[in-house]
Order: sequence, then structure tokens, then C-alpha cells
Amino acid sequence: MDALLSEQPELQDKLAAEAKAALGWHQFPDRPVTERLPGLHATLQESLRLYPPAPRFDRQAIAGDTLMGHRVEAGHVVVIWPWMLHRHQALWEDPDAFDPDRFAPGKAKPGRYQYLPFGAGQRICVGAQFATAEALTVLAYWLADWRFLPSGRPVEVSGLITMRPKGGLPLRLERRLS
Repeated sequence: MDALLSEQPELQDKLAAEAKAALGWHQFPDRPVTERLPGLHATLQESLRLYPPAPRFDRQAIAGDTLMGHRVEAGHVVVIWPWMLHRHQALWEDPDAFDPDRFAPGKAKPGRYQYLPFGAGQRICVGAQFATAEALTVLAYWLADWRFLPSGRPVEVSGLITMRPKGGLPLRLERRLS
């Protein structure tokens, strides 16, 4: 997300102001962090849409079934690709664009199996809510004090089991003056 924000200075400044205002309330005591930071939460969700933590996950069928007209036998492995679902043209308008407004408060939520950065159903990541709250808190503190700037080196994505930037995440940091 930091790399995406480094290329969006106006959005980054807006989110920094939101973070500073939220942090002034003594670590979010009156409402959940997701409500105190709606812009940052929408930006995090859009970042997870484009770069889900797990680009794919596998499920083994415990019984025979039919999936979209195809027979799946017990023991077959079904591969689910959030990376591809999150970028599918039939599911998203301008799917490769970074657009946090997709997740802005008041916007319709994506379908249950359209957006699944942490999986879905019985096997959804048990730490999804904690990871979201933790990410928002850390990002709020970072953005309140620091500005992320592009390094000039392109970010390449690498994903086997989890997504990560190939060769690290090159960024420059600049302390905010206000």
C-alpha cells in the first residue's frame, strides 16, 4: 500500500490528515479503528483487492459435486485465485486501476465471493479482523509522521504462497513538517 500511496501525493496527504485527526482521540477509544479511518480503510481494502496477501488458495473436495457445470470428484483440488477474481473485468469496473473509492463508505459492498483477500466461508482467515485493525493503526501512525515517496525503481510483485514485492519495497521517506 505504501508504494501505491507514494504515487498518489494528494490522497496520501488526505489520509495523513485523517490519521492525525483520529490519533488525536487517544488511540481510537470511542469507535473501531475501521470507523475512525474510513478513507484509510477504503484505501487498504483497495490495496488488498489489487495485491491480496495470498494470490491463490487450494481446497480439496470432500465429496463429489458440480461446479459451474463441471464435475468435481471427491479428492480433487479446486484452486481459487483472488488475484484473478479481484482483477476480473466482469466483476470490477476498470479492474487494474487503483481506486479506493470502490470501498468508500456508502458504496455497495462487493459480492461475497467477489472480494476475498482473506478467503471466505468456513476457512476464512481467523486473523482477518485483527490484521485489518493492526494495519490501519500502523498506517495511521506512519502517515501522520511520514510521507512515502517513490524511489524511482519499479515495484515487481512476487507471489508463491503469499504476495510480496520482489527484491523488497523500494521507497523514500520524508518526515512531515506539520
